[in-house]
Amino acid sequence: MARDAVAVASALAAYRGRVVPQVRGELMGWRRLTNSIPDPKLRAQARAAIDQKSLNVEATAVFATLPPRSHRAHALRAMVALQVAIDYLDSLGEQPAAEPLANGLQLHRALVAAVTPGADAEDWYRHHAQREDGGYLDALLAACQQGLAALPARAAVLASVQRAARRCGEGQSHTHAAAAASSSQAGPGQLETWARSLGAPAVYRWWEVAAGASSSVAAHALIAAAADPATSPAEAELIDAAYFPPIGALTVLLDDLIDRDEDARAGAHSYIAYYRDGGDAANRLDLLAQLAGAALAPLRHRHRHAAILAGVVGFYLSAEQAETPYARPARARLLGSAGPAVRPIVAVMRRRRKRSEGEVNASGP
Repeated sequence: MARDAVAVASALAAYRGRVVPQVRGELMGWRRLTNSIPDPKLRAQARAAIDQKSLNVEATAVFATLPPRSHRAHALRAMVALQVAIDYLDSLGEQPAAEPLANGLQLHRALVAAVTPGADAEDWYRHHAQREDGGYLDALLAACQQGLAALPARAAVLASVQRAARRCGEGQSHTHAAAAASSSQAGPGQLETWARSLGAPAVYRWWEVAAGASSSVAAHALIAAAADPATSPAEAELIDAAYFPPIGALTVLLDDLIDRDEDARAGAHSYIAYYRDGGDAANRLDLLAQLAGAALAPLRHRHRHAAILAGVVGFYLSAEQAETPYARPARARLLGSAGPAVRPIVAVMRRRRKRSEGEVNASGP
């Protein structure tokens, strides 16, 4: 317990003092680059992905507290570029398309290229209505490739991080296809078939597997591992197994938990909606947190990963929407079971959310 508390305090200090300032600098650079996107719709989507989801990038950048300081900058550049690409592609996948699944899968092939140094560019927009991005997506992929290529254990994690990126892209694509055609055979039924094909342990429900697969946290954890010269391929496999399904599933389900009312109004697909009720969701989220903790036990840096898990839970529980009547039982369970570090993280992230909202309001439309 004491080691976990020390790990959390150390991670928070590194995160706030060194990681967040670099993340914000990187995001400013990527937002400036959106000015070069010729297509006005793509330009608007790229800007909105950064402006509206910058907290996603800051949250996933917590993995940059894992690498040695000498390799942190390269790892962080790769992580930021990857998450900005994921958020951008997520925005594109939400747009209407003649073939939603084919469109999503082709767009998200870019994520595998992002973690494959030297990978060739493809026609990512083959099935998309807009195509002219002025090289924006390829620039994101190149930045991720270059950051990863500079890390000492890149070869050790390559197979695992490619699998994690592919899984994330497929998960995002199937999720958007389910949202686009939820009442047809191409909707949730297809999503369930895909999730069951992933061969996860029977303790997980199929939508928890799909949620875990669509998360980006495994890829970020593996990029961080690539910055550690001692990382082996076997350790990379253990890291991937810890983040998929349990930590990834917990991340996505908590995100859907706080977006539940908004998603319901919009008719959007939501993994949390597959649960019978709020009590069932609370029980399963609590179980996922326990499974996540157990999966971290074999890791060499388990206390640092446990600190990140606490950060993930705290990030979502800090949202105002986590205190709705539906979400309150899950919040109470996780505050009690996810470790003593979660409560102070909730307090810190709540202040950050309010500050971020204030900055957005002050900047105007």
